Amino acid sequence: MEIKLTDKDIELIQTQPYDSTLMPNFESLKGCLVWKDERPRGLSLDAGRVINSLLVGRNLLHRGLTLDDHPINAEYCKKVWAAAQQQISNWPGFKRLTLSAEDRKYLNDEIAASFREDL
Repeated sequence: MEIKLTDKDIELIQTQPYDSTLMPNFESLKGCLVWKDERPRGLSLDAGRVINSLLVGRNLLHRGLTLDDHPINAEYCKKVWAAAQQQISNWPGFKRLTLSAEDRKYLNDEIAASFREDL
């Protein structure tokens, strides 16, 4: 499978510096953590969709699952993941496949908070 990325998209993603000092934000609609360096400015709509698919796939890994556990389309998720590893292997998100204890706690706290009725 080939993912739809322009040359500009590939350059933006491949040259985006990874910043290990960043703290994640919880993206409530996807239920996942996202770091500021994972979405370079200026990406095309298709590239944004690819990044979103990667974030959902990585979220499965963060929760101790696999890409096969994707609730809607595991085959698509695996194909996008494999294609992205070939085309945009320097995407900073690939350097965050496991969470620190602090980031895991933050993720779990945010997930738990999303189920609270008093918010």
